[in-house]
Amino acid sequence: MLFNARMKDCEIFSQLKVPDTAIVRVDGRRFGKVLRKLQFSKPFDIRFANGMVESIELFFSKSGINPVLAYLFSDEVSLLFIGDLPFNGRLEKIDSVIPSFISSALALNLGSPDPMSFDSRVCVIDSKDIIEYLTWRQEECWRNLVSSYAFYLLRDDGFSAKQAAERLKGLKSDDLHELAWGYGINLSETPAWQRRGILVYKQKFEKDGQNPLTGEKTKAMRTRIVKDWEPPIFKTEEGARMIESIL
Repeated sequence: MLFNARMKDCEIFSQLKVPDTAIVRVDGRRFGKVLRKLQFSKPFDIRFANGMVESIELFFSKSGINPVLAYLFSDEVSLLFIGDLPFNGRLEKIDSVIPSFISSALALNLGSPDPMSFDSRVCVIDSKDIIEYLTWRQEECWRNLVSSYAFYLLRDDGFSAKQAAERLKGLKSDDLHELAWGYGINLSETPAWQRRGILVYKQKFEKDGQNPLTGEKTKAMRTRIVKDWEPPIFKTEEGARMIESIL
């Protein structure tokens, strides 16, 4: 028993706790080989985006974990928790269970022939900084779009991966936008989910019903999962109002 207690003491991170408001960000790890086997298009494929969204919907409905919202783009997902952290806020549990659930859900949804994995990190945040965080990630979504289109346009034009990387080295966002324009692509007219990401959240709504015993008409509150493929720009007034309404 003493030996077991001493070994238990070696689990020095097991009692680390996360405060009430936090964001868990999961990010795909080395998806390139798997996506090539599945013959997905580059730089974006609606099938992969659907797989990601369906996996997050499954997380909301089946994991027993209750984030306030999820914001995703590419292979990255940010899950916001306010006052309802799973596992009593234990960091090791949060950083292992959440990415493992999403990994398995995505592999199932895509029909992957190989295992898939996400890494995970926790961002402790003040509630007043939530919109700033989401704005930061949405701006990263745009940067990812610009650089991805530029890279794969060059690859399609015969550049090797190394040559394309060298050609793009040091270029700013406006330069990359201009490069894409030279290939006939206006990045501002690409699908909204590519430019601004996707929001998933739960929404309460009132549903008409009927008392089965008395036949009396009733109202009941229900919850549905909303998948918004065209969210507003979060740093605008419209975007801030939307996030505040979800919170």
